[in-house]
Amino acid sequence: MIVIFGSGIIGLFIAKKLLENKKKVLIFDTLDVSANATSASVGMLAPLIETKPYENQLLSLMIDSKKLWDKDFKENKLANLVGLKKNFSLLIAKDLDELEEIKFKKQFISRIGYETQILNKKETLKIEPNLNSNIEGSLLFNEHNQVEPKLLEFFLKKKILSMGGIIKKKRGLQSFKFVNNILKIDDLKFSAEKLIICCGAWSNKLLEKSENISFPMRPVKGVSMIFKTEKNMFKNNLWFKNIYVAPRKGKKLAVGATEDEKGFEEDVTLDEIFFLSKHLWESLPELEKLKYQEVKAGLRSTVVDGNPIIGELKHKKNIICSFGHHRHGILLGPITAKIVVDYVLEKKIPNKYYFFSPKRFNL
Repeated sequence: MIVIFGSGIIGLFIAKKLLENKKKVLIFDTLDVSANATSASVGMLAPLIETKPYENQLLSLMIDSKKLWDKDFKENKLANLVGLKKNFSLLIAKDLDELEEIKFKKQFISRIGYETQILNKKETLKIEPNLNSNIEGSLLFNEHNQVEPKLLEFFLKKKILSMGGIIKKKRGLQSFKFVNNILKIDDLKFSAEKLIICCGAWSNKLLEKSENISFPMRPVKGVSMIFKTEKNMFKNNLWFKNIYVAPRKGKKLAVGATEDEKGFEEDVTLDEIFFLSKHLWESLPELEKLKYQEVKAGLRSTVVDGNPIIGELKHKKNIICSFGHHRHGILLGPITAKIVVDYVLEKKIPNKYYFFSPKRFNL
């Protein structure tokens, strides 16, 4: 049996992939955490918009995972079930300074081998006529789309259970002991082939208490909001300087982008609501037609070098790490699952994926 700590999107993708490879799977779903990364995720699948200079390995990982997502478009039923939409992303310039910034963004993306298209004001408004009329233009990213995290989570859990996987709820998961393939958690004892740690921002605490290992990582808090609209306002994902907006089924908009280092604070605070509201006001017209529905906070696990930690512990090969995905958990779900399952099956890991191993920290 393979035991997985964590039932966020990463853990669920891994469980599904393991079950497809005929492995028995037990997932522990902690009840103590309300602000996991999935909670506040908007579900963007936009590797080029998210990439930064000196992140070549991470970009390659995101591109590989996006290709796996793109295969799902061929299964129309699956795409519909998880809200997978084949649309574009537009990086909007609200003024001339921002227009210059997106020109630099285009140049950077061209240098790393990908092409985007700058649209002027008229061309942008033709695609999205409900934008503010005083915008200056946009940068168009083809097939940079999105998935709805809640629908995806529901689909994966249902699929896992139908394939014989077990999801066990556990309160107070603070530490474990894993010796000679015997896993002990409080008064529970299991025989396990491998243990996979994918508890997001809480993974480090768990490993520190259990294995005396601490990676250089921290939680970064994000907040997103959902609004109901009177009509379908936008067709594509919209990225502004400080927020991004994703159209959803049922005339809804998901809005997110805050990044704050507030430790393990899980509550939504007034300043965070103000930040999103302020930039919404600056970015979109007719805000009085947006009906507030919910706000969520999520803690993203962020590693000091910006890269996720995927692979075996140096001193215990039967413990596999899968966390530190920061803002990219939904996008990186499919490729992370593939890499982790290759570790479980003891296959040779390509160098471009071994780069993300926890062994890079010499712990």
